[in-house]
Amino acid sequence: MTFTQAIPSGFRRYFDFKTRSSRSEYWWWTLFSILVSVAASIVDALLFGGTAILDTVSTVCLFIPGIAVAARRLHDINRTGWWILIAFTIIGIFLLFYWYLQPGDRGANDYGNDPLRPPAEAGFEGTAGLYRSPDEFGFCATCGTALEEDANFCRSCGAAV
Repeated sequence: MTFTQAIPSGFRRYFDFKTRSSRSEYWWWTLFSILVSVAASIVDALLFGGTAILDTVSTVCLFIPGIAVAARRLHDINRTGWWILIAFTIIGIFLLFYWYLQPGDRGANDYGNDPLRPPAEAGFEGTAGLYRSPDEFGFCATCGTALEEDANFCRSCGAAV
């Protein structure tokens, strides 16, 4: 997943705490959050004399999708999202950082299909980013999510099909 795909995916899946997110989606979202915070801090310094108004607003707006993408990232390595709470300990921060660096499980796990690969079901033929089964049901080649009829892009990851 690219930077420009990760941002819309993070906002589209604002309250999605059940599926999986790839390592790239998590780190691109983290970079986006940092960049927004830095930009908001600069604007705050210029317009409000350093009072963190815009930075606070941006932090509040990005808090839930940030937690959601972090939980989905833990799901990608087959761990429950509740492990995020270990961040309240010093050792837990390092453990979470280590887990966020780990590659995701190949194939399906307890939290769904691999976000980087299409479902490994028989009868799929790849055609320009789209996987079709005999009944013409399409799946995204990037994340494996079922596509809507006549879709131009995947609603889950934002990839063009």
